[in-house]
Amino acid sequence: MPSLSFDAYLKSIQNNLQKGSERSHYPALKNLLDDSDKGIDAVIEEKGNKAGIPDFTVRRRELLVGYVEAKDVGLDLDQIEKSEQLQRYIEAFPNLVLTNYLEFRWYVNGKRRQKEILADRNENKLQIRATEKIAALLDQFINYTVEIISSPEDLARQMARLTKAIRLATTTALEGERKDGELHQLKQGFSEVLLPDLNDADFADMYAQTISYGLFAARVGHAQNPGCEPFTRRTAGTYIPATNPFLKRLFNTIVETDAVSQIDWAIDDLVQLLSQVDMGSILENFGQRTRQEDPVVHFYETFLAAYNAALRKSRGVYYTPEPVVSFIVRSVDAILKDRFDLPLGLADNAKDPVTQKPKVQILDPATGTGTFLYEVVKQIYRNLEEIGMANQWDSYVRDNLLNRLFGFELLMAPYAIAHLKLGLELQELGYKFKGKQRLGIYLTNTLDEALKKSEILFGQFVAEEANEASTVKRDVPVMVVLGNPPYSGHSANKSEWIAGLVRDYYYVNGLPLGEQNPKYLQDDYVKFIRFGQWRVSETGYGVLAFITNNGYLDNPTFRGMRQNLMQTFTDIYILDLHGNSKKKELSPDGSPDKNVFDIQQGVSIGFFIKEPGKKGVANVHHADLWGDRATKYEILNQSCIDDVDWKVIAPQLPFYLFCPQNTDSLAEYNTGWKITEIMPVNSTGVKSHRDHFVFDFDLSELRTRIDKFRDLSISDQEISKTYDIQDTRDWKLSQSRRSLKSNPDWENYFTQCLYVSPV
Repeated sequence: MPSLSFDAYLKSIQNNLQKGSERSHYPALKNLLDDSDKGIDAVIEEKGNKAGIPDFTVRRRELLVGYVEAKDVGLDLDQIEKSEQLQRYIEAFPNLVLTNYLEFRWYVNGKRRQKEILADRNENKLQIRATEKIAALLDQFINYTVEIISSPEDLARQMARLTKAIRLATTTALEGERKDGELHQLKQGFSEVLLPDLNDADFADMYAQTISYGLFAARVGHAQNPGCEPFTRRTAGTYIPATNPFLKRLFNTIVETDAVSQIDWAIDDLVQLLSQVDMGSILENFGQRTRQEDPVVHFYETFLAAYNAALRKSRGVYYTPEPVVSFIVRSVDAILKDRFDLPLGLADNAKDPVTQKPKVQILDPATGTGTFLYEVVKQIYRNLEEIGMANQWDSYVRDNLLNRLFGFELLMAPYAIAHLKLGLELQELGYKFKGKQRLGIYLTNTLDEALKKSEILFGQFVAEEANEASTVKRDVPVMVVLGNPPYSGHSANKSEWIAGLVRDYYYVNGLPLGEQNPKYLQDDYVKFIRFGQWRVSETGYGVLAFITNNGYLDNPTFRGMRQNLMQTFTDIYILDLHGNSKKKELSPDGSPDKNVFDIQQGVSIGFFIKEPGKKGVANVHHADLWGDRATKYEILNQSCIDDVDWKVIAPQLPFYLFCPQNTDSLAEYNTGWKITEIMPVNSTGVKSHRDHFVFDFDLSELRTRIDKFRDLSISDQEISKTYDIQDTRDWKLSQSRRSLKSNPDWENYFTQCLYVSPV
């Protein structure tokens, strides 16, 4: 930019200094950035109409270049840079300039690339320094080119940044909206139907991911219709697959609702990115079947790693490797053929003689992005190929598949991609969706009771989705339950219904377990096993096939669960994949043993079979699979349940272990005394909890703290907030405070036991 432009710019700033508002300088900055010859237009954004957007949007011939955030003249940009607002902007916008009109800082992909000072301010006089470096900075900002997107990883990174912008816009819009506004009503809908503890931040995150995946799904549909109208926010809803009516209704509502138009600018940025992507090159790998390279299978994990790696970890988004999935699906197929006299296995369309409904109804209750159902469809197609029926795929899917293939998912982004992935797979194999046909994948909380939900204002279609899922849970005689449920020791699923079912695991031989802390029975994977057990029991026959945490195989706390499973099923097969890095497991030959996932907890595959007409407890079969990851993958890829060398075990009192045990000396061992009989008064030992509150090197500080703790005129809420101590199921704050208040020897107890004298 010529120095004359800077001279005019600074003169304008100088003239407006007395007005005392950063906005009074907007026209000068706009004139500095605008370049009609190059088609550069810096648009001053009206914050009341757009939520969470910087002060300027810079475009070249309608295409987005970047953003500029302007603060008042002379403000300290070091402090501004540390603010929450700027940190959000830097994270969300890949090409951003921050300025106080005299200093300019340029950020690319979350990092400051350059800063330059145009002029110094001496009282109200501006003294120009140099213009060349400022001109170069602004020139690079205006000519910055987003990286070329040629792979799913590239797309995931760019989508992640723009999704953060949508999340920021949504958060800002919520803050400025009335409590009865459209966004708040939609949030209420999700809260009442799916996630009772949903807060604004989590809702904004869910909302942003849903919009991103809806647009991604729409862009894929658009790419499959060459020569159609341009891809825009207004036309995007047309291309969301009809297989997903929930997402289609939700997205159309987002586009059409005026109040939500405050975030349209962020959506438009993502639309522009997707419209410029060569989706053909992204889609060309969709048909590949290797575990490393199928972007449909792995795209959400890749996206979430770029968007929020911590969220990926906390939600357990670690995809089941394809060798594991294919082993489980092939094994279920073999079980149906061998144990249930269904010659076509998963493809069999035989009817139940009583209900006259298809026997082989299939459910993945934690479907994620549909990895297991994707493999089920492949197996069904192979079964039809073997008998020469592949040419009837279109009619078979319409009449004999869509009505018996189901999936439940709680998180919207993987739910959307599951619809996309399975819809594409069915079409690639030759099926054409017609009319209002949809896939039986529903957005729902599997562990909630199957009750109809009320229609909730703006969230009506959330309730409709939950209602349809409830019909499947309650009325469909599901025969096959399979998948990879989440593992979470601190389960967020607090449904009373599933908790009531899991209570069956708290008893062994009709008596309570007597465990002081049976919390691991509340792990999510335990609840999903209990759900699958309930569903197969309701049907009266079937197969439950999960890969899960393997802790339930031998942990004493799970002995009631093991006995209960033996009483429900007729055969149980456990393939222990080991891989527990916490235990530092080694293979029997001393070589390293590795996990099939990128997690520390060991895992196992369980097949739980309930054949009709059989009585008595289950026969339990066990096998181990040791070795490095590649070895385990190779074996799983080349085998199924029929190829495993199973060992029949006989789980016995008192623990009913699901792993082999040498019982040669058990009778002699049982003649001895139990340690609990010798020492009837016992506990699990000293445990360290709330150390920051109960320990201190300063005796006076400890006394003050305990005095406040005992002062019941201070509320529990204030104590909890001041000292960061919360109620838990086994420790109640109010009860502990009253107990300490009534203890006459409290001072002696605390000074002798808890005060740590400095060395």
